[in-house]
Amino acid sequence: MAKPKIGLPDSFSGIVRLFPLPNVVLFPGVVQALHVFEPRYKEMVQEAIASDELITMAMVKPEQLVTSGDRPALFDTVCIGKIMTHAELEDGRYNLLLAGVRRARILEEVNFELNFRKARVELLADDEDAEPADQLQELRQRVVDQFLQMLPAQSHLDRASLDSLLESDVGTGQLVDLICYSCGAHPLELQQALGIDSVVKRAEFILKILRRLEKQVQSPEPPSEFPPNFSLN
Repeated sequence: MAKPKIGLPDSFSGIVRLFPLPNVVLFPGVVQALHVFEPRYKEMVQEAIASDELITMAMVKPEQLVTSGDRPALFDTVCIGKIMTHAELEDGRYNLLLAGVRRARILEEVNFELNFRKARVELLADDEDAEPADQLQELRQRVVDQFLQMLPAQSHLDRASLDSLLESDVGTGQLVDLICYSCGAHPLELQQALGIDSVVKRAEFILKILRRLEKQVQSPEPPSEFPPNFSLN
C-alpha cells in the first residue's frame, strides 16, 4: 500500500524507537499494518503517540532469534515510520498503520534503562541526481516490465495502482522499493534491498529478485504466505 511522501519533523533528534521483528521490512513510501500486544511495545507506542508518532522498524538477524534473549542483534539499516492511524483495543493492544518515511542506519543504541530499545541513527537518502539519468530510466522501465510479467495475484500493488504511480512524479528509488515490497520476495532479500544506498544498484538487485521469482512461478515450489498477515510483535 503506497502513501504520499511524508517528512520527518523539524525537531527530529536522530534518536529513534526501535520495533524489532524477525520478518518485517518497511520501505519509505510503504504502509505496513501492525498489531502490537507485548507490554514493552505497547509502552513504546504510547510514547510515540504522545510525541512525534515515529516508530522505526528494524529486522532481527535470523541467527539471533533463539540465542539472544530480549535484545537480539539487528540489521543496521532500518526504516523510520510514522503512525498514520492507530486504534487502542479494550485490553491495551494496538492496531497501527505505519507509513515508511526515511531509511536510516543505526549508529549506537541508547537509553538502556527503558523497557524498549532506542538508537541514534544517521539518515540515508536516495540521491538520484548523482546517478546517470539514462541508466536510471532504463532500469526503472525494466523493473516495471519484469514486475508486470509476474504480477502476484495478491500483491499490495495491482496494475491500476502501478499505472497511477507511473503517471505521478514518484522517484525511481521509491518506485522500485514499492515493487520490491510488493513482489513476494523473502524478508532477507527485502532487508538487503533496504540496505543498498545507490538507486541504480538497488534497481539492479530488485531486477534479479523479480527474475528469480518468475522462474519460481514457472517451476513452482510450495508457496510461501504472501502478502503477510498483520505483523505481530
